[in-house]
Amino acid sequence: MFFIISTFYTFFTSSLFACTIVYHKNPDGTIVVGKNSDLDSPQGLLWFIPPSGEKHGMVLLEQLGVDMPYEGMNISGLYVAITAVPFSWNIPNILRPTRISLQIVREILENSNDVYSAIELFKKRSIVFGTLFGNPMVHYFLADKFGNTAVVELVNNKLNVITGQNILTNHYLSANHIKPDNPTSISRYEKAKALIDDLENLKIIPMNILSILESVRQPHTVWTTTFVVREATNKPSIELYVKSINGSVKTFYVTTMLEGPCRLYNIENLEEIEISSLETTRRNSQFLVKISNSYGLFFSPSMTAFSLIVNNTNSPRIGFECIVLNQSAENYYQTMLYPGISFDYHFFEQFNLAFGIFFLSDELLSNISVPLITFDIGIEPDNWIPYRPLLFLRSAVKFAENKTELSFYLMFGSGIAF
Repeated sequence: MFFIISTFYTFFTSSLFACTIVYHKNPDGTIVVGKNSDLDSPQGLLWFIPPSGEKHGMVLLEQLGVDMPYEGMNISGLYVAITAVPFSWNIPNILRPTRISLQIVREILENSNDVYSAIELFKKRSIVFGTLFGNPMVHYFLADKFGNTAVVELVNNKLNVITGQNILTNHYLSANHIKPDNPTSISRYEKAKALIDDLENLKIIPMNILSILESVRQPHTVWTTTFVVREATNKPSIELYVKSINGSVKTFYVTTMLEGPCRLYNIENLEEIEISSLETTRRNSQFLVKISNSYGLFFSPSMTAFSLIVNNTNSPRIGFECIVLNQSAENYYQTMLYPGISFDYHFFEQFNLAFGIFFLSDELLSNISVPLITFDIGIEPDNWIPYRPLLFLRSAVKFAENKTELSFYLMFGSGIAF
């Protein structure tokens, strides 16, 4: 089931066009990095989201929602951006939490301080691609305030990291055998690299980056950005220059803006959008439906379970569950229905513990005894897509007349969050 759904995601490949990223480090340590965003519409939003709890403050540029940015930088001076690449096979790993290709950009900015911690987060995630659900086939450019850079590519189920890069366009750097879909990708790469390499060891200003990006501008370039990171003790000073489709440039002092409330701008005209209440946190699903099944271990009866869980992210979850037990008796097949309540706790992003109390349906109104108790431990990845694969070991204690039965079940199933 998970393979079918992930393949369905993957087949719809990227509709992004010819983005270009240019990076430079000045002799004094100042970082200057910019990007041409080449898209099918100039409409987009620019978010300034202050820190919240352990989450870093950050600036995001997006068209598909605050959870799906194309580009951004956090208060620690970590820059993450994407450009489109050709299709390659990447089958998600069901043992890792799954993210859509653009969701991982925000997650990295929220949780990572530098390039190396961002790479480690990539290694812990399974990423799905394909534009049907807004998750294009992309590779990622990372840069931090220390001058580290890396390109992260997922090619044919392999995570490739190429360090020390200063240009990124729309062809794979780790898979030359895969030809770019965009005919200008290699020429833009070579032209931008020649221009930026000519400035090596020189101090450049944001307008120099904007000028280089202008030289590789395409007919569908809708906006251009340049971030500047100046190290000031332990807290970097960050500026953002945004060039809209009409050629006007607006400067944002990111460090100062992230110390205030959340703010939102229209990238097309660079005007602030006044909204009394902004929803900037990732929208979590409220409910989780689970269906799981097992044929039983060690001569245990087969079991099918149906659950509806209230999906509280940071606390134990509670829900209704119904168990169907099918067991062969002497000369007939016996089916028993046990409705009940389950409590479970999700931890370490991919594991789950659960405890359930169940009643026999035909005795529910006349007898309040508890004939069945279950204990579960298993895998349930913290996916940011609706689907969740389920695999867990269930032990069930059944209280019958004059005896207690212990059974074990290896349960396989699926969950849908909504």
